[in-house]
Amino acid sequence: MENRQLWELIYNTWTAIVDQYDPVFDRYREQNWLDSWSLGLLFAALTFEPDAISAASLAMRGPYTADDAYRSRLAALAEREYLAEAVPGQYRMTAHGRSESDEVIQAAYQVMVQADPLPAKESRRLGELLEVLVQACMHTPPPPDTWSIDLSYRLMPTRDMRLPYIEQAISCLNGYRDDAHLAAWRPTGISPTALESLTLLWRGQAASLSELFERLANRGNPMSEYTRALEELRQQGYLVGPDDALRLTAAGQAFRQRVEEDTDHYFFAPWGCLDQAARQELYRLLTRLADGLKPRQV
Repeated sequence: MENRQLWELIYNTWTAIVDQYDPVFDRYREQNWLDSWSLGLLFAALTFEPDAISAASLAMRGPYTADDAYRSRLAALAEREYLAEAVPGQYRMTAHGRSESDEVIQAAYQVMVQADPLPAKESRRLGELLEVLVQACMHTPPPPDTWSIDLSYRLMPTRDMRLPYIEQAISCLNGYRDDAHLAAWRPTGISPTALESLTLLWRGQAASLSELFERLANRGNPMSEYTRALEELRQQGYLVGPDDALRLTAAGQAFRQRVEEDTDHYFFAPWGCLDQAARQELYRLLTRLADGLKPRQV
């Protein structure tokens, strides 16, 4: 069982689980006039407790978003009394914010519990196998640092919440994937905006400055930031062509491929904790879970 094949199944199963409880989040956002970003920041604030949350701490995992965008969202949540500013620029959950966050999380848990198609024994076993993998990731010496997975693990529910436990374990693995990506990219010295621009060009998702700016509008960066990013890539020899017809050079393609390979190297290093029998069992249980989850009714 190849690591990448198994990870793809894990990730696809995760999206099938998320599809079950997304309506809970949708309803809460609509009823409380919150967007996805803001609700995500509330959950992030929970993971930082008892420490404060700030633009700087959020940028540790999400360096592609403008600091001003983080600051404005945090300030808006403080105005709504979900957060309270402890010191300038640093926020903690209020009793109201904690109560609201817990309520929506518990509602999502109940949906997952009801949606779990696996018998209790198999569901528990799947959680156990994922926990072995999560623990191996958390205790593998760096690189990468375990910033994201450690924070995500703080939201692990109790084991008796079987499908919620599985879902959060996979979320932890996704956090470790982010940790691995950061470890692969940061030593290169390329700026976050330049790397994300390079990634979209590499994937064929954009071919011009205007397309990059449009696709990355949610990052909150001005157009000038992407103009500088493209110039940085040109100076590195990774990019040629005018702003309306961008093209990666062979060196640019090779650089981004190397970042991907290094990410995989770091991410999959702990997976030796699973022998072939455990991998086959994990694959079987994940397949049964994914197949048994009913598509969300539209």
